[in-house]
Amino acid sequence: MKQFKLLSILVLSILIGCGGQPGVGTGTFDAIEITLLQLNDVYEITPVEGGKFGGMARVATVRNELKKQNPHTFTFLSGDFISPSAIGTSMYQGKRINGAQMVDAMNVLGVDFVTFGNHEFDLGEQPLLDRMGESKFRWISSNIKHKVNGQVKPFEFTGPVNSAKPVPVPDFFILKIKNDVGAEARIGIITATIGSSQPPYIVWSDPFTSAAKAYEEVKNQTDFVIAITHLSIEDDKKLAALIPDLKIILGGHEHTNMIFQAGETIISKADANARTVYIHRLLWSPSKKSLIVGSELKTITDSIPDDPATARVVNEWMTRSYAGFREKGFDAGKVVAAFQEPLDGRESSIRHKQTNLGSLIARSMLAASKNAKIAVFNSGSIRLDDQLSGTITQYDIIRVLPFGGKIVEVQMRGSLLQQLLDAGKNNAGRGGYLQYTGVEYDSTQKKWIADGKSIDVSGKYTVAVSDFLFSGNEQGIEFFKKDNPDVLSVTESDNSDPKDSRKDIRLAVIRFLSER
Repeated sequence: MKQFKLLSILVLSILIGCGGQPGVGTGTFDAIEITLLQLNDVYEITPVEGGKFGGMARVATVRNELKKQNPHTFTFLSGDFISPSAIGTSMYQGKRINGAQMVDAMNVLGVDFVTFGNHEFDLGEQPLLDRMGESKFRWISSNIKHKVNGQVKPFEFTGPVNSAKPVPVPDFFILKIKNDVGAEARIGIITATIGSSQPPYIVWSDPFTSAAKAYEEVKNQTDFVIAITHLSIEDDKKLAALIPDLKIILGGHEHTNMIFQAGETIISKADANARTVYIHRLLWSPSKKSLIVGSELKTITDSIPDDPATARVVNEWMTRSYAGFREKGFDAGKVVAAFQEPLDGRESSIRHKQTNLGSLIARSMLAASKNAKIAVFNSGSIRLDDQLSGTITQYDIIRVLPFGGKIVEVQMRGSLLQQLLDAGKNNAGRGGYLQYTGVEYDSTQKKWIADGKSIDVSGKYTVAVSDFLFSGNEQGIEFFKKDNPDVLSVTESDNSDPKDSRKDIRLAVIRFLSER
């Protein structure tokens, strides 16, 4: 995409050279510069990978510099920011934080536009409404509505700073930009969100149909249209084919940076947790009805200083969350271990194969258990999407497993254990892929081995599992819950026993590491 950037700079230089500034002279030189700063899938307000990458205060510095270069700079976050996060699981003023830290940081940073990601619905209806009520940025959603007492209506948010009352989330938005000589660009913004999470308080509509409808409504009121999406890259490409006149798709959902050109549409996604951001520089000529786009991937490293205002908000929430963790029995800053070899919690690894981090957690579950010989949990409970190395603190473990949850010991028939392990194997690439210890898969014989022998379908096995996995809510593993006839007995943690770390999987991992 470098050619787009170079071309836009070249054209802009010619325009300025001919007329002194865009818009001066005969009206031919009416170019309007617009800068779009793109983030997606940001779960942590602080830097990651030991402070090397990311951090909202650093992103704020980049945004401020772009704003100095071009006042027509707008910041987009393409879904997944309210949940999950380590800080969000802590308590402040008697309530779970639940993403308040992220909205606060985004407000100060100066985010302009967002759409829903699937994880915006993790925490329930009221926490989402609370966060939207605190938002100073604009929400847009072409395919998600709020269901209230059987009625379907738009969600509401605080809206721009000058709004006197909550604003309905629109299906589309028209961004109007004028340059110094009065030339105007009208940008239509539509959205599309994946349907992997559909709680009862939302009405989710097909993203393609909804986006196409919004496009038809907005196209004649604007000069060109862009989209904010939280879809798989395959679906982003499908959207680009459906609406070939879309100029840019600012995508999310995948956690690894990518950029594609699908016809005339640029599709981009940055790395999760603001390791990188995309900067799109647009040059629009109203007289020629022409648009030039230059796209640049920028890595957010520790060489970028913190914006002081955003850093104050980040540090304040860190202090609040650490105090909340202490009330839960965690000492977030305490070092529990040191590793030379990185512990691999990247989604590209842990959702496809057994990793050393997955093995460590499973072994921690066994160590916390009373009778289990096998431990199994869903890789989707690991939200780090990172590697841990060097000194590991309790906060790092909370980052790895922000949802927490209990460890349950389930005695089951071998037939159910085999069904469970097969389902996890078939979930490769998704959060329902299982990490385990105490069993192994013999790919030659295509069978599961436990204690050196093939699993006996009529035998009895005691397995330590995460409570979420045992809820029947994991994709493809809906059969695994208490009412399954092959579940023989269930043993849960003793909350009155301070030494029973089965009450929180994070405590089990911390204790296991501390006692190594």
